[in-house]
Amino acid sequence: MNEVMQIRAASWAAMIKQRNDSGLTIREWCAANGIQESVYYYRLNRLRKMALDVEETPVPASQNISVSERFAQLPVSSAPDSTAAIRIRRGDTVVEVSSDAPERLLSFLKEVMFRAV
Repeated sequence: MNEVMQIRAASWAAMIKQRNDSGLTIREWCAANGIQESVYYYRLNRLRKMALDVEETPVPASQNISVSERFAQLPVSSAPDSTAAIRIRRGDTVVEVSSDAPERLLSFLKEVMFRAV
């Protein structure tokens, strides 16, 4: 995935999270934020497809490295009212993931972060 798509995906994921956190229906949230429902569903669908593509893409043998070499422990500071289970920061970008996020989304985010290095 190229850098432009990574930026779009992060923006779209933030939009989906904002809607989920709002407690509004998709129709209500879209109306309140001036976004067409068709655009919302298009972005949601694209994110899902990207997550599936990442999950199904085999890692070349030359890139097979141990888990301990791929992950680093990061300090996490959370606000007392935060519902995020995971917060990933890279530069000015912050990605927050709730505890009930699907495994495919987590896999997608992991691949995006590692390919962006």
